[in-house]
Amino acid sequence: MLKFVPSMSSFSWVLLAFLFCLSLSTETLSQACHPVDLLALKEFAGRFTNGSILSSWSSDSKCCNWDGVICENDAKNLSKIPSRVTMLSLSAKGLRGVISNSLSHLQKLRYLDLSFNHLEGELPKNLSNLKNLEVLNVSSNSLNGNMLDIGGFPNLIVFNVSNNSFSGELYPQVCASSMNLRVLDLSMNHFTGNLEGLRNCGKSLHELHLDSNSLSGVLPEFVYSMSSLKWLSLSSNNFSGQLSTKLGKLSNLESLVVFENRFVGPLPNVFDNLTHIEQIIAHTNSFSGRFPSTIEACSNLRILDLRNNSLSGSLSADFSKLRNLCTLDLASNHFKGLLPNSLSNCHELRILNLAKNKLYGEIPISYMNLSNLSFLSFSNNGFTNLPLALSVLHNCKNLTTLILTKNFHGEELPVDVSGFERLMVLAIANCALKGQIPAWLLGCPKLEVLDLSWNRLDGVIPSWIGQLERLFYLDFSNNSLSGELPKSLTDLKSLVSSNISSSILSSSTGIPLYVKRNLSARGLQYNQVASFPPSICLSHNKITGTILPDFGKLRQLHLLDLSKNNLSGIIPNSISEMGNLEVLDLSSNNLHGSIPASLNKLTFLSMFSVANNHLQGAIPSGTQFSGFPSSSFEGNPGLCGKILSPCSVNGRRPSLQSNSDRKLGRNDVFGITLGIGAGIAILLACILLKMSRRKHGDLGDLEEEDNSRTNGFSGGFAASKLVLFQSSGYRDLTVLDVVEATNNFSQSNIIGCGGFGLVYRAELPNGSKAAIKRLSGDCGQMEREFQAEVEALSRAQHKNLVSLKGYCKHGNDRLLIYSYMENGSLDYWLHERVDDEPPLKWRTRLKIAKGAAHGLAYLHNEPNIIHRDIKTSNILLDERFKAHLADFGLARLLCPYDTHVTTDLVGTLGYIPPEYGQTLSATFKGDVYSFGVVVLELITSRRPVEVVKGKNCRDLVSWVFQMKLEGRYAEIFDISIWEKSCEKELLEVLGIACKCLDQDPRRRPSIEEVVLWLDGVAEAVQ
Repeated sequence: MLKFVPSMSSFSWVLLAFLFCLSLSTETLSQACHPVDLLALKEFAGRFTNGSILSSWSSDSKCCNWDGVICENDAKNLSKIPSRVTMLSLSAKGLRGVISNSLSHLQKLRYLDLSFNHLEGELPKNLSNLKNLEVLNVSSNSLNGNMLDIGGFPNLIVFNVSNNSFSGELYPQVCASSMNLRVLDLSMNHFTGNLEGLRNCGKSLHELHLDSNSLSGVLPEFVYSMSSLKWLSLSSNNFSGQLSTKLGKLSNLESLVVFENRFVGPLPNVFDNLTHIEQIIAHTNSFSGRFPSTIEACSNLRILDLRNNSLSGSLSADFSKLRNLCTLDLASNHFKGLLPNSLSNCHELRILNLAKNKLYGEIPISYMNLSNLSFLSFSNNGFTNLPLALSVLHNCKNLTTLILTKNFHGEELPVDVSGFERLMVLAIANCALKGQIPAWLLGCPKLEVLDLSWNRLDGVIPSWIGQLERLFYLDFSNNSLSGELPKSLTDLKSLVSSNISSSILSSSTGIPLYVKRNLSARGLQYNQVASFPPSICLSHNKITGTILPDFGKLRQLHLLDLSKNNLSGIIPNSISEMGNLEVLDLSSNNLHGSIPASLNKLTFLSMFSVANNHLQGAIPSGTQFSGFPSSSFEGNPGLCGKILSPCSVNGRRPSLQSNSDRKLGRNDVFGITLGIGAGIAILLACILLKMSRRKHGDLGDLEEEDNSRTNGFSGGFAASKLVLFQSSGYRDLTVLDVVEATNNFSQSNIIGCGGFGLVYRAELPNGSKAAIKRLSGDCGQMEREFQAEVEALSRAQHKNLVSLKGYCKHGNDRLLIYSYMENGSLDYWLHERVDDEPPLKWRTRLKIAKGAAHGLAYLHNEPNIIHRDIKTSNILLDERFKAHLADFGLARLLCPYDTHVTTDLVGTLGYIPPEYGQTLSATFKGDVYSFGVVVLELITSRRPVEVVKGKNCRDLVSWVFQMKLEGRYAEIFDISIWEKSCEKELLEVLGIACKCLDQDPRRRPSIEEVVLWLDGVAEAVQ
């Protein structure tokens, strides 16, 4: 839910002007306020259970001196008539409760601001009795209900009810009754229907904000008649149809924000009439046609974002007239032709994204004048002359992100380049580049992400690579690199120590980046580069030598892929010291010896493969290894164990006994011949399949992903069987319907990455939404996860659990159909939200904690399920921010009398309780520990493990306990929720979290106790 707010909107000017005029007409009054107003204010305050005014408002009759209260007297009778309250300014006062009807008695009230509190319930219907009211602002609360029964306000100038939970159709009286309305903000609610209720808003309206509702239909003609309109913001709705050429009548427009709707057709080429426009944000629609040439007349334009549409033609506009342009994002369209030279005159340009188009030619030399450029992506085009491109762009001294992937096909990677001192992200992948890893990269001291994968680079990995102190993501996969692994690779400081600070954390462009696992897969989205998993990807090369024992020093590394090389020697025991490792792929090498039993210490390891080597001996038993599939070990004839074949007494695979005395008959010969023939046929089929679909497991191809391309599902769906549960509410639904509902699993429908697969938004034929989890087929635990999740969710039904509607199994593809959660995951709202979205309020966070606890308590008591992966990304939020536990892929059903499950230990870094490493068992108290980590995230807004951040204490739990020990409580809480008025509740919730995080699981409370405690806090603050 994005809402773009200007630096000083007309709303701000209206309020400033109002307060200034009001201050001129008020006096410093010592006499008592009017008794009617005094009584009304006391009754108003009496409806609150918390808030600063409860203590600051005294009991005497001089209410004009109360905090937030301003009075005004009749100029003719200053000393005779008690003053009347004209202004209530109570924003962010920590008020909790409902709005009293008594406010309607403040007959002279002109300004009412109750924003950023914790108010709930409905707006009083008699509020419209305030005929003098000019400003009404109740934004950012938890108010709800239908507003159609509220009357009008004849003198209203500002009406702001944004960021609440109002529903129903739009409120027509507010426009019908007030001829002077300038600001109308209904954004971030649950309004439905069309815009007919705004027909009478007239020509006085300056700002119209309707973002993040469920409004639909075409824009009616009367919208284009609001000639005074400066801000038109309609994003994240379901508006459709074309934008009319009458848009040009809005000549005072400064901001047009219509992203994430269903608009189609061409953008009206009338922008020469909109000379005041500062931002046009229309991404993620279905606009088509050519780039509107009249945009060049918008000399005040600062932001132009048209990405993810279907615009085409050349970029022939004269951008040199856009002297104030800061952001130009035209990615994921169908533009073709050369880059416009005129862009070089946009000296204020900071973000330039032209990825995923059909542009070609060379980078103009004049682009060296873009001195303020910070983010540049030209990926997925047809540009040529890489040496020229780098020689031009190195003059852009402020450049921090440079993505040139899928261009410059077959060219040489230049060796003589300089000038990228501030570069932090460099991706020149999938270009089939020739040459060697260039030494000029050493001149990029701030480099943190380096992707040169899918090229044809040869030579060795240079020894200076370890001098890049900030580098934490390195991908050289799918090249022809040879030689041995340099020892300096194990000296990368950001992978050895957590104390290396990251410059990239503070830089966010709002443009998502994607990391692709292979050529056919879709990318995994990361809104912040700092969220990338620390990785070394060297697969599909010709590297020789041994695996360095010093790899054990890379304790911050999450992914190590050395597969498909020519490595020899043994697997060093020191690998077990890489405590954060989640993916380890050593397959298709020439390794010998045994698999070290010490690798069982890698408790976060979720993907492991040593297939196709020359390993011998027993596969380590217990913990992680019992959960890996046989494919992780195949191609090693000397390996044995429960997963493959039983070991003999000496720990080796038993040899087959020969029967040399037996003579072969005719049937034996025929059987052998038939078997050989079938084997040859299968072998040929495998070779053909391997040639047609080259497959690997690295993270490569860093780029912006095309949100309009499809990711085809494997065939035969018309005949697939879809299982729907009785409670699903879906009838006659087919697999084909599901595929079409996700736009054939289009990138634009991806809403998250769940365990072992992506999650897609689906709009089903009956108009409802669903979330489709498509489990990846190339995953060892995929089948077990699918079966466990289906079994668990089909038995578990609770208001705080994500509801499973049905599932489908077809070949290697598995689909789970869930209810759709409108607000995504808690992880997004705590850690990934963009700056324009308000942080979660304390009231909402407490509500989420309470809901998640109730859901977990149900799991523990009814179906006896241990969740085993409680984390913020598995807590999903509906349209009212109610919490729902998701992803039971790690759950294991318990028999009623069992106390724990000793299956494979799998979880997520930062949430796994300390005893799991010793007891090798998952317990209910382990879930309680993970829930305690989630509660800490809610009150601190910090991640459980600060990856790549320069913190002395990267572990959240340890940091919180240290802060408590030093008595620095105020530093623990997120500043956006910290208020003195809610200090007691915050400390109480902190105490609950700490009890959940007790090192001794026997001292931890049950989840039922946690529910009771949290409910007590909720009751105290209501």
